[in-house]
Amino acid sequence: MQWSEIRKQYPSKFVLLGEIVEEKMSETQSKILEGTVLKISDNGKEIRQVYQEYKHKGREVLYSLPSTPEEFIVENIPYKGIMR
Repeated sequence: MQWSEIRKQYPSKFVLLGEIVEEKMSETQSKILEGTVLKISDNGKEIRQVYQEYKHKGREVLYSLPSTPEEFIVENIPYKGIMR
């Protein structure tokens, strides 16, 4: 489903997305174009818990907040630190 359609259908909800299609905008930024709706909720803690369950299973998912704009831009920031 297109992101714009998801946003219109669930305007004030937390939305968990899988099978994400994105457009690379720069080396660190991507625009989310579409995805499969996996879970809808009014509760941020519930979405975060389901998100972690999917990630634990190795699934590529992300969630949007009720305030996520029509243009859904994700910024990937490289992790810097010491690995133990």
